[in-house]
Amino acid sequence: MIVSVNEALRRVGEPFPFTWKGTLEPQTFAGKTVVFSGKATLSGTYVYDGKTFRVDADATLGYETVCARCGEPMVEPMAFSFTERFVRPMFKTEDDELYTYEGEKLDLSTAFFDNFFLEMPMTTVCSESCKGLCPVCGMNLNRGQCSCLTNKIDARFSALESLLNEHKEV
Repeated sequence: MIVSVNEALRRVGEPFPFTWKGTLEPQTFAGKTVVFSGKATLSGTYVYDGKTFRVDADATLGYETVCARCGEPMVEPMAFSFTERFVRPMFKTEDDELYTYEGEKLDLSTAFFDNFFLEMPMTTVCSESCKGLCPVCGMNLNRGQCSCLTNKIDARFSALESLLNEHKEV
């Protein structure tokens, strides 16, 4: 995700558009490997202020995951936006939350993945109507109904069940 900024270095304060489209290599995050699906798109603008570049970007992509309810594999589409600043290494201090660049090119990869992992949901579902798995046999309830009795009441709560049955209205 390299963006050439040589023209912007000569035209301070002027915004320049950019677009990147391509495939993403798998990335490791929190001990898991994230595999991307299809093409990713990154587009936006960059502006040079005489010392730093400000990048405003919008990203779209898809990544492979599993549904948190039924455990089926799926591709989760995702869109997110970010704004980051880039500075030459000699101007960066330890306290700066800036990315660095060399020469006349910005490598947006680190900023892209940092923001992706910040925006990535902790869990995903294949659809809002996903029925999940049977808690008894583990059957995927989206594929059919199992014959398990799931309305069994825990024996510890049997005294409470009798209270429910005692005062039923007719």
